[in-house]
Order: sequence, then C-alpha cells, then structure tokens
Amino acid sequence: MAKAALPWSVKRTNNCRERKMITTNKIKNTYHMTSKIFSIAIIFVSLLCFSCSETDMDNELNPSTPPSTHASTTYDVDIEAQTNAPERQHASAKPFDMSFKVSEENIGGKTVLYPKLNITKEVIPSLVVLYDKRNNRKEIVEANWKVVKKGTDVRLILEKLSLQSNIADGEWYLMSMIGGGERKDDNLEVNTETAINVVEKNQEFTTSCPFATTWRRIVKNSNQIKLENKNKKMVFKPQGVFLMVWVENRTTLDTRLRREITMESNAFCASGAYKFNINKDQIKQIKEDADLAASYWEPNSANIIQGLSPVYEKYNAKQYATTIKLNYQDGKDDGTLRQGKGDLNNYIYFNSYKKPATGVTAAKNTKTTRGFLVCLMPVNYKKTSNYGSIVGETLFYGKVDVTTPNRKNFTYDTKIYGDKDKSDPNTWCPYMGNRYLLGSFSNKLEKGTYKELEKGTCYKMMLRIVRPMLPIERLWAHWQGSKMGRRNYNDAEGIAEGTKKEKSYPTLDSKLYRLPKYSEFVPIFNNPKQQLDNGKGLGGVPPFDAGEGYGNSIVMGSHLNFVDINGKQNKLDNWFCSVKGSNVLYGIMYMKPVDHRDKFATNNYKVAVRMTFPKAKAGTATVDVYYLGPNYNISRENAGYYFAHEDFWKRLDAKDFIQRKFQLGNYWISDKNITHKYEPKYLNVDFTLDGISQKDDKKNRVKTGKSYFLPWLKNPAW
Repeated sequence: MAKAALPWSVKRTNNCRERKMITTNKIKNTYHMTSKIFSIAIIFVSLLCFSCSETDMDNELNPSTPPSTHASTTYDVDIEAQTNAPERQHASAKPFDMSFKVSEENIGGKTVLYPKLNITKEVIPSLVVLYDKRNNRKEIVEANWKVVKKGTDVRLILEKLSLQSNIADGEWYLMSMIGGGERKDDNLEVNTETAINVVEKNQEFTTSCPFATTWRRIVKNSNQIKLENKNKKMVFKPQGVFLMVWVENRTTLDTRLRREITMESNAFCASGAYKFNINKDQIKQIKEDADLAASYWEPNSANIIQGLSPVYEKYNAKQYATTIKLNYQDGKDDGTLRQGKGDLNNYIYFNSYKKPATGVTAAKNTKTTRGFLVCLMPVNYKKTSNYGSIVGETLFYGKVDVTTPNRKNFTYDTKIYGDKDKSDPNTWCPYMGNRYLLGSFSNKLEKGTYKELEKGTCYKMMLRIVRPMLPIERLWAHWQGSKMGRRNYNDAEGIAEGTKKEKSYPTLDSKLYRLPKYSEFVPIFNNPKQQLDNGKGLGGVPPFDAGEGYGNSIVMGSHLNFVDINGKQNKLDNWFCSVKGSNVLYGIMYMKPVDHRDKFATNNYKVAVRMTFPKAKAGTATVDVYYLGPNYNISRENAGYYFAHEDFWKRLDAKDFIQRKFQLGNYWISDKNITHKYEPKYLNVDFTLDGISQKDDKKNRVKTGKSYFLPWLKNPAW
C-alpha cells in the first residue's frame, strides 16, 4: 500500500481534538490538546497579562540620555492605560524583571495553573523607543512608569519625557517595552531564567518576560506629548511564551533523569536582544498601531547549533540550543522518588510505570505532580529558511539512566546475544544516557492551517520517558565470526528453538527464542529503495520529490496490513526517502496510519531508520534505528526533514541508536504462532531493496534449500 502527498505525509502523531476558545474576564484563548496513553499532551492556557486588559500610559520617566552635544527637552506626557489589579508588594527584582503570581482556574473540568502578571511595585522601569519616520531619526530612553491604583484598576503613568529630539519637527511614533532584561547601548538584552522551579498555587516569582506596545503616532501640543488617536489606548502585550514542564516515566523500568535537559528549536530560545536598528523595510512598516516588536528580536547567535549544512537548514532553519535545569527544592515534594536516593541535586528518580489493573492502585512516584515553569522567546525561523512550508520545530533531549537492579547490559551491544555472561534478557535495558528524545511540539494545527504558538500563552508540556523493547532488538544478532550462515529449514528452526546445539550459535539452549513469523520479520526490513531510485513508486502512486539532499520520498502501508506487536496485529505506515544513486535510505517506521485505518494502532514503536546497502544485489546491509515513539510530534510538513538527513545522525553517539548488520537474501521464517486468521503463513521471505510485499506464491511456502535465519526472542526483555 502506498500513498503520495507531501514530502512528509503523516499527520501529527497527536490526534488533536478540536480546540474551543474559552473567553471570560479572566481567561481567553484556552486550548486543550489531549492524546491517548504514552502520547504527548500539550494543554494551551491563556496567560493573563496586559494583553487581556489594556494598559494606559501616562509615564513619568527618569531617562538615561546618551551623551550628546544637544540639550534635552522635557515634555509632559498625556497617555494612560489600565492593567490587572495589583497584589501585595513583592520583593524587588532586577530592573527589567516582571512579577507574576501562579493562579488556578477550572478549565473544561480540569484544574489548571498558569502565571498571571502581578504588578506590585510603585514604579516599573521601561525602554521607550521614538522614531521620526519623515527624517529617519530615532531616540531610545529609559523611563520609569508610575503605578497608580484606582479601585480595582491599575494605571501606568508616564508624566514626563526628557528627549534630545524636537518632537514638533517630523512624523513621530512611540513604542515601549517593560520587563525582559537590561539595556545595552540601544538594545534590550533578554536572558530568561532557565534554571526553573516547580510552581504551585499562589506562588510569586519574577522572570524576564518582555511586554511591548505597538507603534503609536504621537503629536506635540504646546509642551505636551499626546497620542494622535486618544480614543485607542496603548496596550502592553507579552512577547514570551510560557511552558509548564512536567516529566513522567512510562517505562516498565525504574529510571532517573538528569536535571539538565536540552531544548533544540528553530522557533524558541531563551537568550537574545531587541535591536532597534530599523532598516528600510521596517521603516515602511511603522504606522499607527503596527505590532512590530517581534521583528526587532534577534536570538543569541552563540547558541546556534553549529555544523548543519545549508540544505538541512533550508528545511529545518537554524536551530538554537537552550539548557533547561529542573531545580531540586528540598522543601517541596514534586511527586518523584526521593527516599533513599542520593544526588538529588543532579537527578530526578522515578519508579517503573505499571498500568494498574482493576481495583489496583497505580504505582507511585512515576511522575512529577507539579510543573516547572519556563519563559521562552519566539524566533522567526522563516528568516533563516526560504522553504515555503517551513514550520516550527522544538525538541527536548535528556539523559536517562535505568536504575532497576541487574539491568546493566545495553541492547546497542550485539554481544548480549552470544555472550554467556550477558545473554539473560532480564539483565538487558535500553541505552538512553546521552540524547534521548523526551518530547517535542510544532505549530498548532487549526482547520487545516498550522499556526504559531501564541505569545502570552502558557502551554503544558509533558516530557515522557517511553521506551519499549523494539522489534529489531528481539532478533538474535550474533554473527558467526565474520559472516552469517545458511542452514536448511529444520536445522534453522532447531537452532533457534534451542533443540539443536551448534557452537556457532551459543546461548540459544535457553529456549527463549524461535523463528519469527512474517508479521514480525518483514516489517523490520521491507523498504522501497528500488522504487525510489527508479521513480516508479508503489501501487501506481509515484514518489514525491522531497528536494535536494532528500530525493524521492513515499509513504507505504504496513506489509499486507499485518505488524505483530507483542501478539497484537497493527496496521502501520512507514515513510522513506533516498537520493538517487545513494546507497543510503532514510525513513520513519512503525507509525500510526495516515488514513487512520487502524484506530487502535500505537506510536510507541515509532523509529527513525537509516539503511545502508551494498552496491551489489547481495552483501551486507546496515540498519540503524533511533527510537522516537510518541514523543516525536513535529508536524507532517517537516517531520521527515528533521531525521532523514545525515546532519541529524552525525550528532548521535554510537550508543544512541541500535545498529545491526544483516545479509541481503532469503530468510527462513515460521508459519506458527499465528494470531489472526488472515495473517500470512510463509516459510521464507526475501530481504531486498524491493518495496513490494512478499508475494503469496509457492516459493514462499517451501522448506527446500538453505537460507539465512534470525532467532526471535519470544517475549520482550522489558
């Protein structure tokens, strides 16, 4: 089964419900995105701040004017705005930091925590930018806004401005920024706090989240500056996006997570500056109520991920790395495992997750019961990519250790199959200690259109440790010296089942293995390299040209619609791409079907693959598998572009993925252990570069001759 469409034709792995907008005097634009077990859940909650209540300005400033030969003029200012009602006085913070308070609301029957702007000071420092569009002049000054309380309302008053410029001469516009960082020359440098704490109801905190107004036309009347349109108030709008980060262990193994996690994103960062070097294009954009603050933002170039090729950056844009630390707080129980554990400053410990049976209590200490709050700054990724369908990509990587006793033999090591000291599956575990994907998100899909995450909103981001044993790990991959061996069917079956001993196949006398059946073996190897190279496609559907560096691509359905996952049959899809003439094929396999033809299918076994083939029709093929699972949720336009390129794979350590080497050719499989009446009952299949499913003919149902074989672990090791 084949499908053609976009270079990446698989829908988002989170099947999002339609989001409803909830608007009250407290909350607006509230979204919910939920998913089934193991999948990422991102709950969209509106951040209450100046964007929800207009912010007048009647400013009073104490500006720091740059050196000049011109004398400054002090103007009276008549501009006013409203804000949320203030809470009690908060301790002083850095000059440009803003105060917030964690509020609690019931949204859609769920209790949700979100940060609410908490104005507590008598004055708020700001940066005021003035621009003369007629004469191409600008002036930037610092200003203190006086906080005036009138009942439940709060006004910010800017009463005086000391400027070097003559406002009466020219066409002047004004914008202002509060919060965010510190002034350096004519820039506002922002470094949001990335060593973050758990939050709880009524907690107060400060962070560098900038707020900005639109450009407003100002006029001079006598010695007073006013808005030309006084009927429309100025409004401070938040420029950052908040993430409420949670962590959960969904493996059947005890784990610990290093507290430093890495966010890699083309769409968000935590460090940069607003640079008001207004260019020709931006001059044209300045007009009454033009919202341009984001166009002046530039992320810190020191955080750009280096070594990415121009082709990779075309489809993924420049990526920025941000280290986020989930702080340990001794006095706050965050729901994780702490008793008897050391080094809590560096690690978060979790018990194994076991789905509770009826009447059985779920395991404790498997997840954080409080979220960690971080403010991120949006990045205009379209500035570094000319690809028309570019989307935001944000991924979180962590370092996870398995702490279950005796689980010490990692499955990236092929010696676990043939080494007597390592061959017990009860000692096996996956390696997740370097670059494990904890979660990801992309643009919001609404009515067929991908939209940016909204500034001034708070999103719940669940990071999950999910890692089942993969099908390729269940294949006994111990080579006989330098090559695999062929056997007749009876010998192959006897060796696999441990009833026939042979020195070349040690440890199989454990009787833990058997020959795999069609729906276990074929899904690992079936690939359309031949069809991508000749451009003919599959099932009458031609491949799609994914562009330079990626080549032809195609989505193909699971093989005869049968993929056995632990005794349950699934219908799954695979996406592949390959540059013609290259011996490398990239893909994403074991994912939920594009057309939803199997609503019970799982994404828990989704993997990125790299297959390297010999030049000839025979020889050794290398299969590399990197686990994605439900934690990979980049939108369909770009999901393949991120992983299906050497720029991704070269950043991995050899331990980060499973590598196996297999001979091209014919393999014995079993017609036993059938779980579905229509499941193929073949005795042999081919590992080739032909994507057409094995044909139901006499050749596949005979036991004559000699073929390769790969014993299959009957039960997953964890």
